[in-house]
Amino acid sequence: MTISSLKDLGYQQAKTGDSLETQAQFALDNITGFPEDMPSEAKDALYDGYRMRYSERKPATMYAVINDHYVIATPEQVQNKKIEKIDIGVAYAFAYSSQEFGKMKNTNPALHGIIKVIRDDVANYCSNRLGDLERAAKKLIAKKDGTSRTTLDFAESMLKSFSAQEKSVKIKQAKGDTTADAAKFSLAVKAFWTTYNK
Repeated sequence: MTISSLKDLGYQQAKTGDSLETQAQFALDNITGFPEDMPSEAKDALYDGYRMRYSERKPATMYAVINDHYVIATPEQVQNKKIEKIDIGVAYAFAYSSQEFGKMKNTNPALHGIIKVIRDDVANYCSNRLGDLERAAKKLIAKKDGTSRTTLDFAESMLKSFSAQEKSVKIKQAKGDTTADAAKFSLAVKAFWTTYNK
């Protein structure tokens, strides 16, 4: 984005603010419990989108593998088919599970170091974007209420949390997660309230 003047800066900033407000409203309408609570599936989907945007801003870099060292490939190395090359960006960095990535520290420390920088930077980026969305949503709630939003009391927080997790457990069970059981979760929630309300 090119900014031509302070007036243009004001316009662009206002436009960004309007967009974030629209996005926050969409989040409030479509994510159960947002912004106080959020099902893990919703957060995962948001993070997929954040990573997509990060990739657009910082595309993958091609590295040449020379004697087990990773160096940014020169144009000559890119053309040389005999040299091993690898594109390292967000998709590559997150193709490894946490366990696989952890093992890499011992099996391939050079590659681990490159990927760690990307994973850490992306994690911060995603966390900051989610924070922006949550703050915008809280402002909308306060605006609609006409007052500053008060913090949920414990019982309200638990109601919202259970509501969000009710959807989550059904989705996870459908995906074959053996630790997810919607029927048991429902019984556990009832048991919680029975005990808590004594």
